[in-house]
Parts: sequence; structure tokens; C-alpha cells
Amino acid sequence: MTIVTRGRIVVAIVAISLAVLGQRQFGTHYTPDGQPALLHLSTVSVETLRSDFNRAVGDVRVIVLLSPT
Repeated sequence: MTIVTRGRIVVAIVAISLAVLGQRQFGTHYTPDGQPALLHLSTVSVETLRSDFNRAVGDVRVIVLLSPT
């Protein structure tokens, strides 16, 4: 086995390990205690989001939309 092949194997193992750890840390659908549950937007839930957003006039309000592309 050459040094280049061994290096690629090490890099692949590290990348896979980081991907698994990232999935376990950030890929869950659970929220910490005291935080509202996650909301999946749909045509029905947009009105709920709008009313909650408008109700919190005195609070800091942030909406983050993430796209995989």
C-alpha cells in the first residue's frame, strides 16, 4: 500500500467520522427543554407562523430559511 493510498484512506475515515458526528449532533428533530418544537412549513402552518411572528412585537424575531442548493 502506498503512502498516497494510505493518506486517502485516513482522509476518508476522518470525513465519514465527521459526517456521522454531525448527523448525530445536528440531524435530530428534537429541541432542548424550554424551546418550542421545530416547525415544518406548509400552506397550513404559514398562518400560525405569521400570527406568532406578529404577536412577538417586543421581542427579537429571526426567521432562517435554509436551502440544500
